[in-house]
Amino acid sequence: MIEDTSSEFDMFEDVRRKLTEIFLREGRELIEAERLALYIVQGVRDVPKFLTLLAETSTDERARVLPLLYLVLDNAAALEKARRLLLGIDPESTP
Repeated sequence: MIEDTSSEFDMFEDVRRKLTEIFLREGRELIEAERLALYIVQGVRDVPKFLTLLAETSTDERARVLPLLYLVLDNAAALEKARRLLLGIDPESTP
């Protein structure tokens, strides 16, 4: 993962806390709300970096873009975990 600046870290931490609060207000248990928020933040954390890098580079610079794209795709698994948890889908079953 590419290192976050302090302000990026603070923003993602704030997002995680707000999501936790939203899920708590929906009636979810604290541990489940925190898990959901963490999965979501983990799933989107590198997307802004990827978009910025892609916008700033030429198509010839794929060596810089592709590793970050692969990281974004790897982190998409966390979003799938959040989706399954939100929808009440058994995490052991296949999609």
